[in-house]
Amino acid sequence: MTDGRLAQRGRFQAQVRSQTFRPREDLDMLFVLVDNLNGAIKTAWLVPSVDFDRLHGRATTRGNFRFSASTKEGTRDKWSPFRLITGELPGKIMSRLEDLGG
Repeated sequence: MTDGRLAQRGRFQAQVRSQTFRPREDLDMLFVLVDNLNGAIKTAWLVPSVDFDRLHGRATTRGNFRFSASTKEGTRDKWSPFRLITGELPGKIMSRLEDLGG
């Protein structure tokens, strides 16, 4: 949510359980920052699971992979190639479905 402390500092963070994560070509990870005041998606990251597997780093002591990305336009972190701003998500989903032959 955009009213969270981390989001207000321009960061987004989520956890993925290493015990249940199984990358495959037809699975994407969707991370969404919601503008809770307007009820809208502000920023999203659509990451193919094979790319997430390649980029996530080591698991935490609790066995989670941490997804931590900048929400600021123009910043370049390892997740920025997957970052989508408001309105881009539907087109990107359709493009991924086409890539997968669906």
